[in-house]
Amino acid sequence: MKSHIPLAIILTVLGSLLVLADATNIAEDDASQSAYAGQWDNSKNGGTGFSAWTLTTEGNDENRHSGFYIADPKNNPDLNGIQKNDKAFGLFANGSGFEQAVAYRAFDKPLQVGDSFSFMMENGTFEKKFDKDDPTPGSIGLVLRTGNANSSVADYNKDATFEFGYYQGKANYQIYDGSDNPDSGVAFVDSGISVTVTLTGADTYDLEIQTMADKKVTKLPGRKLKSSAPIQSMAIFDRNGEKYDAYFNQFQVARENK
Repeated sequence: MKSHIPLAIILTVLGSLLVLADATNIAEDDASQSAYAGQWDNSKNGGTGFSAWTLTTEGNDENRHSGFYIADPKNNPDLNGIQKNDKAFGLFANGSGFEQAVAYRAFDKPLQVGDSFSFMMENGTFEKKFDKDDPTPGSIGLVLRTGNANSSVADYNKDATFEFGYYQGKANYQIYDGSDNPDSGVAFVDSGISVTVTLTGADTYDLEIQTMADKKVTKLPGRKLKSSAPIQSMAIFDRNGEKYDAYFNQFQVARENK
């Protein structure tokens, strides 16, 4: 006896296959990769499509602390939204001065029109860990850059064409690019967010922000980059984050199939 599959099901499956065929991941990495077993340092290069990490810090003595590690919910209970296989990249910057931790990474291939770059980010509010602290406001976020300067923390936004993050004194996540309005309209959440930048032209892009707790997606289409030069690298930063560490994870570049 012949069985007949409903046409609606066939169309649904075919549609899903077409969606999957529209793009290929040319770069991807997360903190659970075997390359990061035990630690995260300058020698590490997990995943595919990226060069090795360059990790830089400012402020390391008995009163100042900054650095990097692989986080997990057991040892870092405030990590509650972006871990994969119970791992995420952790950055800390706290003490009596203005401490900084900045991690740089170049793309093996510059981003091109049609590419979508995504990442996850999670952090707490800005609270002092020590009674005495530098009053300069802190910030935590990611920068896409047209160059690859990485000699010190001061290079974090050199050649920046896009910067996204959480900034002390701001209730919402902010975007610094070539557009007029930096306010994303998305309120800070301590359970983390997923951010996707899709290049629509040489200096234009669409932005999507998803809050991990409720999976709500905010779309901000038609934004401008600061430059039309190809995007060659990224930097993630924790600048005086103080009491709570910053977490990042699941970096990915999806390229349209042509």
